Amino acid sequence: MIKSILVNKITIYLFYAIIICYFAYFIPITPNEAFEFYKSDNLVSKMMHFGYGFFNNTFGLRLLFVINAVISLFLFYIFSKDILKNERDVLQASAIFSLLPAMIFGGAIANIALIVFNLVLLYLIFYYRKWHIGEAVALSLLFLIHNASIFFFLSILIYGVFKKEKITAIFGAIALLGFWYFHRGIEIGGHPWGHFIETFSIYSAIFSPFVFLYFLYVIYRIWIKEEKDIVWSISSFAIFVSILLSIRQRILITDFTPYVLVGFVLMFKVYFKSLRVRLPKFQKIYQNGFNLSVGVLIVALVFVFLQPIIFNFNGQYLFTKIYEPLKIQQNLKSKNIHCYNSKNSKEELQLRFYGISSCEK
Repeated sequence: MIKSILVNKITIYLFYAIIICYFAYFIPITPNEAFEFYKSDNLVSKMMHFGYGFFNNTFGLRLLFVINAVISLFLFYIFSKDILKNERDVLQASAIFSLLPAMIFGGAIANIALIVFNLVLLYLIFYYRKWHIGEAVALSLLFLIHNASIFFFLSILIYGVFKKEKITAIFGAIALLGFWYFHRGIEIGGHPWGHFIETFSIYSAIFSPFVFLYFLYVIYRIWIKEEKDIVWSISSFAIFVSILLSIRQRILITDFTPYVLVGFVLMFKVYFKSLRVRLPKFQKIYQNGFNLSVGVLIVALVFVFLQPIIFNFNGQYLFTKIYEPLKIQQNLKSKNIHCYNSKNSKEELQLRFYGISSCEK
């Protein structure tokens, strides 16, 4: 029954759209969203204000990001067909991919990650179809909106040089010259403080532990004994650089997640290939691993799905930075108080969204 659901295209898209709409509506505004909404003037902020003009609530803030997320899943489906070929494999991959926490919350909460992810997917779709104008447009937009794309362009430059693909190398080189000329990129520095463990933990959380460990195994396996394509180059370079930088500094995972995500199609490619070269009696271990990974994703999704319900039912919550300001607002509202002084600047902005201003001192 589960596998029949996983290969039903309409069910996959409908389920994904409903889930992210649910979270977009019920999850309170996050600290970063509040900061972007009130203090920034970047692309994310503009998209939030545009959506807020339609719905004056958290769903309005996230409206364009929800639409973008559904487009992401559709583009992933198209992109996966170039890698996996088999339609049933593509649909199963799309279904599992839609369950990843990175896709659920990346789509339900306002952020730049899935916008960047879509541009990377568009580039790869055009790349496999040899449409160089489309590649140039996708890469130009990526250059304009994402400073951390410098690592992406470095990865395609290296790939283009080693594979003797002149167009790919030229695109990468031009972009890197642009970063140098306009003094753009991300800051690199700091001292060794053990952020590596934190970074690894965040990756495990947003991709789920079993899936992320298998993904690392696939990246290593391809490096050792299989053909390395442009998808592997982009994804492996992003994960390597993020982990390397995390030894010395705290990194923003959203700077690297879009480039790591595209490599997850390789995980499905290796899984299906490994499964089919074995006799049926030896396939059980792979099928059990698949079922375990899907089961963990579903359990995690149900757990987080219940959090808004639990909060609305008895006021209990686990994600303090998200739910605490809403709890404060509800308590103040019950006492007819409309101001509150918080020690946290982002919490003040969250309260401001709920109509609670700072008290005059």
